[in-house]
Amino acid sequence: MEIENGRGHIISGSLPVGAGTAGKKENKTETRVAPKTVKAGARKIKASLSGLKRISPRGLFRELGKVARSRSRRFAAAIAGTTVCALGLGVLGTYCTVGIDYYYGGKLLCTVAAADDSAAIIGAAARRADLLGVDEPEIEVSAKLALKKDVVNGDEAVDAILAASPELCRGYTVTLDGEPLFTAADRETADAALEGYVAKYAMGGDAKLSGEVAIEEQIVRRDELTDAEAAESILENGGLLTVITTVDETDGETLPFDTTEVKDETMYVGDTLVETPGADGAAVTTVESIYSNGQLLSTAILGTETTLEPVTQVVRVGTKPRNALEDGFSCPVGNYQLTSGFGPRWGRQHRGIDMAVPLGTNVSAAAAGTVITAEYNESYGNYVQIDHGYGIVTTYAHLSSIAVETGQTVDRGQLIAYSGSTGNSTGPHLHFEVIDNGSYLNPLEHLV
Repeated sequence: MEIENGRGHIISGSLPVGAGTAGKKENKTETRVAPKTVKAGARKIKASLSGLKRISPRGLFRELGKVARSRSRRFAAAIAGTTVCALGLGVLGTYCTVGIDYYYGGKLLCTVAAADDSAAIIGAAARRADLLGVDEPEIEVSAKLALKKDVVNGDEAVDAILAASPELCRGYTVTLDGEPLFTAADRETADAALEGYVAKYAMGGDAKLSGEVAIEEQIVRRDELTDAEAAESILENGGLLTVITTVDETDGETLPFDTTEVKDETMYVGDTLVETPGADGAAVTTVESIYSNGQLLSTAILGTETTLEPVTQVVRVGTKPRNALEDGFSCPVGNYQLTSGFGPRWGRQHRGIDMAVPLGTNVSAAAAGTVITAEYNESYGNYVQIDHGYGIVTTYAHLSSIAVETGQTVDRGQLIAYSGSTGNSTGPHLHFEVIDNGSYLNPLEHLV
């Protein structure tokens, strides 16, 4: 989680510059603090400005020598001997300045440049203390020669003065779009609370806080500090801070293989051979899901990637007609009663068999073949003839209706018509014939 935070101070703007306040109007500074109840009887800061004693030239060199000895031997050697005066004045202007120490209870709080307006700094601290509703610490000041790098600016001095109060301290306020959420005693507690809140709704995706979240360092009342547990409760129950999470999820799917049939004249009809086995492929679809505090807002398919191409199955299918006499015929109707057999009948040859069945009974092809006749005849009535190859033909007569057309290829057992009593017939039945190269055979001998 990345949260842009700026180190903020309560005081903003510039403090007046000058050695004193005589003849000048006070330049009021803007404050950035939450309104507080002003504590009754709050006192003004008591500053011992009389401590700003004059420093003689001899005293300046004495102070300079102290700084030099405490910082580096080379610096001490540079001001030794007859060049002490000249080099000392140069170093004084480059590295040192006259500073004002601010003390509270004998403890050094900070050092400011004498050129800054101490009265304005102390006045700003007093106004801040009033706003925060606390007693003001009594500050003592004194002058000294100081290194420039140890000097703080007016804003930092005001913070240092206020932090000396037992009722105040430095705190880290978490804000959302400029509005405070809670204040922690240290930056680590504030960061941990935010990171823990985001991690709760991360769900393994890219999670971030909505809105502009910042952590500002401020001087605050100690009784306003929030511990880690309370900070977590504020974030969870406040309903203000939202975690937006983007999760990219992948879902695998199977790509079924296709089948291609190749006709083979060397194989019998009904026979098949798998020449190339098929194999399923695989693909991965990536879906982007967006959540708000764990609640799904939207989903979108980012794309699908084929990780394994499917293999097409190749099947060889036989087209060579079978010898129906060798394989035998299936019975074209079920539950029939034989009413007239094959052979002489009424003084002439009966060329098939009569199979009595109810009107409209399904009639199926006795073997695979091609329909060569599907029409009406005065003797046969509606009838169908199927060529099974090798000169073998079957006939189905006296049909009530026909379900196939001339030229149509049929499989063994496929519906071709419905039984009836059309043509020269004495009742509902199927007249069935088997012809081998023009010779009529007894069908009963070839049914299986």
